[in-house]
Order: sequence, then C-alpha cells, then structure tokens
Amino acid sequence: MRVERLREEFDVEFDAWAFDLRPGLPPEGLPRDEVYREGLYPPGYVDRLREMARESGIQMIAPPVVANTQKAHQATEFAKEGGRLPQFHRAVFAAYWEKGENIGDEDVLCRLAGECGLDPDGLRAALAGGRYAQRVREQMAWARDAGLGGVPTFVFSSGDGRTFALVGAQDYEVFADIARRIQRGELKAT
Repeated sequence: MRVERLREEFDVEFDAWAFDLRPGLPPEGLPRDEVYREGLYPPGYVDRLREMARESGIQMIAPPVVANTQKAHQATEFAKEGGRLPQFHRAVFAAYWEKGENIGDEDVLCRLAGECGLDPDGLRAALAGGRYAQRVREQMAWARDAGLGGVPTFVFSSGDGRTFALVGAQDYEVFADIARRIQRGELKAT
C-alpha cells in the first residue's frame, strides 16, 4: 500500500482516524446493490480505483455487503493501543477489499485481531463494553468539523503543527511529492 511505502521512504508516522462515509447503515450493513442502486460515481472512476489497486498488488473486489464500520473503527483503536495498528489496518483493508468480508461483523474483526497478534477476546470485551465508542465519535466529529467528506483522506502534519489534507486515492508519487515538500519546508500547510 502507498502508506506502507511512504513510511519506508520517509520519516513519517501513520495514524488512522474514524470517518463514517455512510451514516445510518444498520449494524449488519446493507447489500451493495441496494446502497449503490443509483450509481454514485462518474464513468471510469471505479475502473481507475481498481487499476491503482492492481499497481499496488491488490486485486480489489466490490464486497457484497457495504459494512457499517463503527465496530471496525473501535477495533482500530484497540489495535493502536496494542501496538499493532499498521498490521491490523492492512488486515481489515484486505478482508474487505480483497476478500469481500463484512468488517462490521465482530467475529471477523476478532479473527483479524488474533491474526495480527492481538487478543481476540480482549477485543470482543472492548467492543461489548463500548471502550472506544466515545473516541470514535470524537474522531468522526473532528472530520465533520474539518469539512472532510470523502475517503480515503490523508492528513499530513508538518513539524510546525500545520496540516495538509489529500483526499482520494492518489498515485504514490503524489504522496512522495507532498512528503518531500513538507520536509523541505516548501509546502505551507494550514
């Protein structure tokens, strides 16, 4: 993935924040054809995304269920706390976009946690107790207040505390260019 490559080539840190692209989805999600009945994307958009995924070694599929991601975001917070965020983030991405699994399903998330070296029973208890629910709500509120409206959104922070957002799937060179310009102090983020 582009973020993994960016971390290898530049002195950057990665953090994942919650964003609810489809508020109001039921906990079990909805069939993809029901959600996208009217087609939301311009012609060629999805094909371009699949091509970008292929270039990164990912065979992207359209999962049959559009997942409610509330539990996945809470599980991500659990992975952060457990020191396994990059591994868990990649595993959730692969489960959804490469295998078509429902990442809103607690059993799927607990299995992935275990595969990443996290305690699946600990995750199940955290989800049942809502341990990370407030943190996820705060992150989503921040995203709304910041005017974010799409995923993925990448927020770069410069050493002086300024931020710069890049919205949408982009070629790797766009990420690298931004990282270089921030490091050289050429990009004045706001």
